[in-house]
Amino acid sequence: MHFGISTQIYRGQPVTVDLLESIRRAGYEHIELFCNRPHLDFHNRALLRGIGSWFKENALPVPSLHLPFVEYVGPTQRIWISILEPERRYREAALDEMKRSLELTEHVSVSYVVLHLGNPREKFSPVAFDHAYAALTQIRAFAGVDVLIENIPNEISTLERIEEFRIVSRMPDIGICYDTGHGHLQGAHPTFEHIRATHVHDNNGDKDEHLWAFEGTLDWPALIEKLVLANYKGPLTFEARGEELSKGNEVKSRLQDLWEQAHSSIEEYRSKYLSQNQP
Repeated sequence: MHFGISTQIYRGQPVTVDLLESIRRAGYEHIELFCNRPHLDFHNRALLRGIGSWFKENALPVPSLHLPFVEYVGPTQRIWISILEPERRYREAALDEMKRSLELTEHVSVSYVVLHLGNPREKFSPVAFDHAYAALTQIRAFAGVDVLIENIPNEISTLERIEEFRIVSRMPDIGICYDTGHGHLQGAHPTFEHIRATHVHDNNGDKDEHLWAFEGTLDWPALIEKLVLANYKGPLTFEARGEELSKGNEVKSRLQDLWEQAHSSIEEYRSKYLSQNQP
């Protein structure tokens, strides 16, 4: 298993080359750039050039990119960036922002991009699939990137809805980024068949807290069992908040230990961890 980290851990700070360097020195090579402004000002072309040069100079694996979904314009003000907006002008504005963030690919390749469908708590409507198809087609044509849809707490982006979209849109190459914290809130039971990346964070089951793994109530042994049985090969990208980068070392160690035990003997693993949770 290989671990990465999202710059979201420092979402209260602007992304700079120095900030990325601090993450690299902490032992992370796989980095996901969290493209919500003002955290990452993708309107700043000089910044994008600098980020691209930094990845190349350090011979790091290419980053992944979380496409923008909200912009904070004040202490309590925010503008949602959604390709599913009912009004066409807002959908087009959202798509323009995503394309601006994808200009990073002129300076460094990306392994994949992560896309939100809709906003938190948004209701499902069949027209959402039409809007999503149109936007995905343009995103891939614009930058030639591999797109993964993330499950988020709304009626559009449950794992079941994403799978339905993959079928009806006839886009079987669209992957899924499974978000563990969101899945915990949704009561999701992933099979990992089409899951190609995982965002790792925790919560207590009632709000999206973005805690470090093992700080909430998510059943990590059960999740690791599913990953191992699915022969999961994708990254585990930490998406905790709070700027406590050092916590990642303990979390990596505990997850790695669970992973190795499950690989060694799934029967013993189930007896040790999973039987404790049976009624």
